[in-house]
Amino acid sequence: MCNYQTLYHGSAGYVIRCPHCKGIQLAFGTTVVNLDITEFECFKKMVTRLADDHCYSTENEKMICLPLPADHVMMLVTPAEICTLANMTAEVQALLNTYDILETSSGFLSAD
Repeated sequence: MCNYQTLYHGSAGYVIRCPHCKGIQLAFGTTVVNLDITEFECFKKMVTRLADDHCYSTENEKMICLPLPADHVMMLVTPAEICTLANMTAEVQALLNTYDILETSSGFLSAD
């Protein structure tokens, strides 16, 4: 059974993960998606790339489709929302990297 830890919580959504199975749940707007770590990293890269694209004509029109791991399911967001989502996933990725370092360090120290 999963015992979730909060990686991000804000007005736009949340990201939680189970430290045991490493499953990640991302909630943004009205969408909640479960991802494994590889899917999350791929999603974060895609979101970051789209947020860095400054060719959008309007900030508040739902015009960006983000494919999700489930078949035939997409998230539709505005340019403003993609920037928020990019910041959110960047914070989570930094925290995941930190946890990975700590877990590796503690495993290394306990092996001595």
